[in-house]
Amino acid sequence: MLNTFAKFLLVSTSLSPLLGAVAVNQFARGETVDRWLPWLVVAMLLVFLCWALLTYAAKNVQTQAFPIREFERNDKEVLAFLVTYLLPFLSTEKMGFGGEWLTSAYVLLIIFLVIAHAGAFHFNPVMGLLGYHFYAVKDTQGVSHLLISKTELHRPNLEVQTVRLATNIYLHIGSAHA
Repeated sequence: MLNTFAKFLLVSTSLSPLLGAVAVNQFARGETVDRWLPWLVVAMLLVFLCWALLTYAAKNVQTQAFPIREFERNDKEVLAFLVTYLLPFLSTEKMGFGGEWLTSAYVLLIIFLVIAHAGAFHFNPVMGLLGYHFYAVKDTQGVSHLLISKTELHRPNLEVQTVRLATNIYLHIGSAHA
């Protein structure tokens, strides 16, 4: 189990689209390359780190069978989160994350803390881009967990092979039996 590091990285990588939007905004406003390129580099680095974490976990963390009693797809709220992400760019021209690095850092920190505190790991557009889906699943004892999977679940009462990324967060790596 990766636990705190995995949670931190999942939340951090979810900010990648916002950083990319900052880069595009600054580029569109005619800012010099030294103003928008760092935002783009960090956004791309976070995409890579997300992919690397999931690849590493799938290959190196101990697998375990996870019985799914019931499930619900959790990544349907993506549009609401994207609007929330992009709201600072729509509200005023002053919120372009351009000259005031302290304001930018503050806004990013608040978004980071809200996602981390709310446990909203099911919203990570980078992982969606990589083909993952998020499911709220209940095990045989009725305990809720988050399951991240490239496979779409179609029916309950099956057992899947997973790796545990953090407390109550599992990465689906294959079916034990469907």
